[in-house]
Amino acid sequence: MSDDESSQEGGGAVDNGMLGILDDGGVSSVLAVADGAAGSGDGVSMQMLKAAAARKRVKSSKPKRSSSSSSRTRPVVKLLVTSVSRSYSEPWRRRQQRESSGTGFLIRWHDDDNAVDNNNTDQSSAINRIRIVTNAHVVRNASTVRARASFGPHVVSCEVEWLSLPLDLALLKIAEGDWDDFCKGWKFGDLPSVADLVKREGKNAEVVATMMDAPSAVVLAGDGDATTVDGNGKNNATTSKKKSSSADSICLTLSSGLPKLDENVTCVGFPQGGTQISVTRGVVSRIDVDAHYVLRIQIDAAINPGNSGGPVFDEKGLVVGVASSHLRAASNIGYIIPSKIVSMFLQMCMDGMEVKVEDRFSGLGELVVRTQEELDDEPKHVPGIPNLRIHGSQSLESKALRRHLGLEELEVTGGVRIVGAVGSVMGEESKDAPAGSDGKEENDSGGNNGDSAEGETDDDGGHLRGNDVLLAINSIPIGMDGTIQLSPTRPDERINFRSLVTCQRVGSKVSLDVLRNKQRRELEVVLDMSKFLVSQYDDFDAIPLYVVVGGCVFSPLSLPLVQEKKSKSPSSFSRYYRDQRNKHEQVLVLSKVLNDDVNVGYHGWKNLVLKSVNGYEPTNIQELVAVLVRKMHSEMIEFRCQLVGQDDADYVIVMNLKEVLQSEHRVLKQHMIASWCSTDASSKELREEVEEYELSEAKRTVSWNTMKDVRSILERKEEN
Repeated sequence: MSDDESSQEGGGAVDNGMLGILDDGGVSSVLAVADGAAGSGDGVSMQMLKAAAARKRVKSSKPKRSSSSSSRTRPVVKLLVTSVSRSYSEPWRRRQQRESSGTGFLIRWHDDDNAVDNNNTDQSSAINRIRIVTNAHVVRNASTVRARASFGPHVVSCEVEWLSLPLDLALLKIAEGDWDDFCKGWKFGDLPSVADLVKREGKNAEVVATMMDAPSAVVLAGDGDATTVDGNGKNNATTSKKKSSSADSICLTLSSGLPKLDENVTCVGFPQGGTQISVTRGVVSRIDVDAHYVLRIQIDAAINPGNSGGPVFDEKGLVVGVASSHLRAASNIGYIIPSKIVSMFLQMCMDGMEVKVEDRFSGLGELVVRTQEELDDEPKHVPGIPNLRIHGSQSLESKALRRHLGLEELEVTGGVRIVGAVGSVMGEESKDAPAGSDGKEENDSGGNNGDSAEGETDDDGGHLRGNDVLLAINSIPIGMDGTIQLSPTRPDERINFRSLVTCQRVGSKVSLDVLRNKQRRELEVVLDMSKFLVSQYDDFDAIPLYVVVGGCVFSPLSLPLVQEKKSKSPSSFSRYYRDQRNKHEQVLVLSKVLNDDVNVGYHGWKNLVLKSVNGYEPTNIQELVAVLVRKMHSEMIEFRCQLVGQDDADYVIVMNLKEVLQSEHRVLKQHMIASWCSTDASSKELREEVEEYELSEAKRTVSWNTMKDVRSILERKEEN
C-alpha cells in the first residue's frame, strides 16, 4: 500500500475527509467501499461518492510540475574557448594559444512586466532576454567563445560582457550576428529575430543593436514564488502560476536561499572523459568560506575539469550554485559558488557597477596607459570583494585577554580583536595592547599590521582601529572564535564573521558594534573594495610589467607571477598576500637574471625583494624607471635586495653603468625582447617629456626600445 492510499477494515463508513487524499489508483476502492456503505444504511450516498471520485479524476488529470532531466540539461551549454594569456615570468611575450572548454547555462535576463513602452520595449526585451552565466576562469583572456547546445549541433558565438575575477563569475551575451541562429536552434517561437524586428518596426540595425544593451532583469526563486529583480533594484513578486513563455521554459531559475546540509544536489556539465553532457549527484557536505572569506558550498558530487561554470540543482530543479573547483589529491571534495553570490554579481551587472581603470592594476590604475579603444574592447569588470579595511583579527578565547580588554566587566561573551587597520599609525593602535604581547598578534588574514603616514584620533568613529573589539555586524553577534550563526533558522551551523561583509556590494553601509577603550559605540562603515599590495588577478589588478637593466629583470610582485613559477615549496612571499596597499605602492622583486658577461657573479639570482637603487627607494615600477633614466649619474649602478624575512641582511648587485648601456642591445636581442621596459612601466609624465623633445615619431618610437636612448633625450633637454 502506498502512502497516498488508505483502507478501512470491517466495512465501516467512509469519512468524507478521506476522499481528499486518494489518488487515481484508489478510485475503484472508493466505489467498492461506497457500495458497502450504502448497503449498511450509513448516511453516505452513492451519488456523493461518485461525484467525489469524478472530481478526483479531473484534479489528477492536471499536469504536475516537472523537473525532468531534459528541463535541466537543455539550458546547459558547452563553451568552446580559445585564449591567449600573458606570461609573467617572461612579461615581454604572450604564451601559446590555448583551446579549452567549460560549461555555462542560460538565464532569463529580462522580465516583460517591467516594460514601460509596450510598443518598443517588448521587442527589445525579446532580444535582450537571454544571457549565459559561467565561471570567469573559463573565459579569461578569451579571443573567441562559442556556445554549443547540449541537445543538438547548434553553435553560436558569444561575447564576454561582464567579469568578476574575485568572485570567479562571468556573464556572456550572444553575438548579435548569431541571434537568429540562436532562436532557431533553441526553438524560441516567441522571440523575434533581428531581421523580424527591423522589418516589423522599421528600425535600422543600429537601433536594434542598442536595444540589446537596455536595462534588464534576472529571475530568482524562493520556495514557491518567483521574484524579479529589475535594473532599478526593485523586487516584483510574481506567483508560480504565471504563464511561462518559451524563454522561461529554456532558462534556469536561481534559488534564493542556501541549501541544507545533506540535501541532494545534481551537477550538470561537460567534464573531461567524453563529449556529451554529464550528470552527477551528491549531497551538500559543508558551507564555508574561501581564502578571501567569500561564501562557498562544498558538495561530494563529482566536479572535474570541464564542469566549471555549470549549474548545480536542488531537488526542486532550482540552481543553488555554480560549479567552480575541486580539491586536488582529495576524494569527492568539490566547491560551488552559492546562488546568493551569483545573484549579487548579476545585480551589480544590471546596475552598471563597473570598476574604473584607476581602481585596478594594483596601485598603478590611474597611471596605466590605456586608450579608449582598448577599454571598449575589454569586458566590463564589477568591483572586487569588499572589506572593512583591517589587516586581520584575533580570537578572544583567552580569559586573561578578555579581562584585559574589559569584556568580562561588561559581561560580553563574544567578539574579536582588530589587530590593525589600513591607514592607521601602529603606535596609536598598540598603546592599549595586552601586556607581554610584544606587539605581535596572530593575523588570520596572513598579513602584518603595516604602517601609514596618517593616524586616526580617538574620536574618529567612521573606521575600525587597531585594538578595537568587534562585537557584532548588522546586529548579528560574533562569537569569541570569530564565527557567526549561518542564519537564525540554522543556529547550529557557524561560519566566519567576514562572510557578512563579502556577501555585500562595494559601497554598502554596515553597522558595527565596537568596544573601544572599554566603551561600546556604534559605527556605520561604508564597505570599500579590497586593494591588495600583491595583485591577485591577471587583467583585473595585475598586468605583466618589467624593467631589464644589465640582464636583471625587475617586476612587481603578483600572485600570477608566483603561480607561474610553480614552486613546489610554499612561497616565501605569502606574508605580503593579504596586505592592503597604500596609494601606488608595489613590492618590486628581482624576477630572474638573463645571463651575460655584464652580470657575471649574479647568475641564477631570483626572487629577491628590491630595496634601493643607488640609495633611492622606489615604491613602484614607474618610480624605478624614473630613477634609472634621470638620476643615475655615478659610475656604478648598485641594487640592494633582500630575502623575505631577512630585513637585517641584504644582497648587493653592482654593475658598471657604461657596460650596462653598451650591453643593453646585445641582451635584448639575444632574448628577443623588443624594449627594455614595458609600456605601462613608463609614467605618463615621462612619456610626454620624451615626446616634447623628440619631435620625430619614428625616432621617438625607436628611442623607447633602450634605456640608453631615453637617457640621451633627457640629457639633451638638460643641456638646452
